[in-house]
Amino acid sequence: MSKSESPLPPEAEAQIRAFIRRNFGLRGTLSLHRHALGWDLLRAPANVLLAGLAFLVRVAIWLLHKIGFKRAGARLGRIRLAFPTALSREIDRRLREELLAPLGLLPEETALRSYAEVRAATGEMTATASAIGTGAAFKTLTPGVISLAPLIAGVIAQSAAIAAFPLGGMFGAWWYGVFPARPDPQLIAICAVALMTVFALVSTFAGLVTDPLQALLGIHRWRLRRLVAALSMPGRGMPTPEHGIARAGDLADMAVNLKRFWTG
Repeated sequence: MSKSESPLPPEAEAQIRAFIRRNFGLRGTLSLHRHALGWDLLRAPANVLLAGLAFLVRVAIWLLHKIGFKRAGARLGRIRLAFPTALSREIDRRLREELLAPLGLLPEETALRSYAEVRAATGEMTATASAIGTGAAFKTLTPGVISLAPLIAGVIAQSAAIAAFPLGGMFGAWWYGVFPARPDPQLIAICAVALMTVFALVSTFAGLVTDPLQALLGIHRWRLRRLVAALSMPGRGMPTPEHGIARAGDLADMAVNLKRFWTG
């Protein structure tokens, strides 16, 4: 516990530890993620597309509150730019019934939504790490789909051009080694959609690996303490630094792509 955090009652600490053991160990996270099978496989890519816009809305709400337009901020805050998933509903149900109800806390929608969005942001960070790792195999920086799609499309176009070279693959490899094949915009768009779908699924099921790890490192306990503190002290709010980290990956992705555009 950091010095900036207020101590929670022993009962709350015990409930948080028990909740983590039941839900975020290996068996618990397997039980959770079986709810992601089904329509969530379609909702997840759509939510990834909307994540950036949702973050901008959160920034706009913060600015409106800062300049005194709290009513406008509240109205904007009621807009939910994400499709509710079966996995998020199950996490919400378990939080209400297994953690908050035993502590006598009333669930507050904004705090619960923030907690759900933090989990989603953690999954996005895992997907960003996957994109960076894929780019590293090609010795280039690719923080996301925008920078990775042209790279993958280029590999596909190069392989197809070599295979179709009239004098055979060996001469094709030499020719296109000197004059690389350029992917057309349609192929880049197809690769972008495919990668977005793959990374959305990675972010959805990332908890199978990250939940036990976060439980071991104490991250789940820290995050649930923030939630309980926010509900115990009305008006305190729940800070969500994970959003900033996830969106930093998006900004880095756009910056890399802009640099490549200007430098050719």
